[in-house]
Order: sequence, then structure tokens, then C-alpha cells
Amino acid sequence: MPEVCAGEPTQFQPVEIDDFVALVQAGGEVEPERLRNRVMTRGVSLGFLRESTGCLLGVGGLKAPFVSHRKQVATDSATALAEGDFPYELGWVFVLPSARGRKLSFPLCEPLVTQAAGKGIFATSRIGNIGMHATLKKLGFVRTGKAWRSKQNQEELVLFLKKAV
Repeated sequence: MPEVCAGEPTQFQPVEIDDFVALVQAGGEVEPERLRNRVMTRGVSLGFLRESTGCLLGVGGLKAPFVSHRKQVATDSATALAEGDFPYELGWVFVLPSARGRKLSFPLCEPLVTQAAGKGIFATSRIGNIGMHATLKKLGFVRTGKAWRSKQNQEELVLFLKKAV
């Protein structure tokens, strides 16, 4: 079974951060400009999913989103996303296509959600990514709001919320 290593961005070597950024970019859902900087400055916890051989299978992150991003997601989804209610975003999640179908997003995301220490989290997912939707639901997220077209590709996105406990 693959293992997950999660921690603050500064706990990882520069080459690991490079690998993280490369996989996030492969997902095609984030603006690549200054992504490494965002990972290092906005990342609360990064997750690396690896085979026992060390092969990187997936990545994900718990982040403190920029105010502008939060406002855009709120507007696009027609959902209130007050920072006090949802200070974190679960994002940058990407599992290699060759590793999909093995239910790996849950063990990847679970320690990241735990790092939120009971505070509210929001996450977005492509409307057709049923596997990620199942993972989010298992982690206590609820789909809400309306779908909207991604600015990065032609797919629609949907919003999931996990309220503070």
C-alpha cells in the first residue's frame, strides 16, 4: 500500500517541491505562474503519496487561499465563503493517471484535512471527477452551490464545503 508523507512546505527538499509543483501543473487546473511561490507561502500542509519504491503517485495540499481566489470561487459558485467560516482550501490534488482507480485520493487527503484542526475547509473539483467527489464526501464535505466553467480548461467545477466542528 502506498504511503503518505505530509507536512509544512519547509519540511521538504527543493527537489520534492519541484516534483509537487510539476504534478499540480499536470492536473491542468491551476495557473502555473508563481505556483512554486504559492505552494511555499500559502501551503499549510503538503501531502506526497508514494509507492514503497519511492515512486511519487500523487500530491495534494491544504492551503490558505488568497482573498481574491476565495471571492472568485464564492462568486462563481454563488456560495458564501467567509474566511472566518472556511479559512482553508483543500487543493492541488493530483494522482497520476496510471495510479487512478485505486482509491488513493482518500489516504492522500485525509492527513491534510486533519491539519485543519476542525476549522472549515472548501474544495473545488471537476464536475466529472466522481472519485474525488466520493473522497470529499467520505471526508465530511458536502457539495453546494452551482457549477461553473473553469478558467483553465473547458470543464465545469463544483464546490464542496466541510464546516468547522
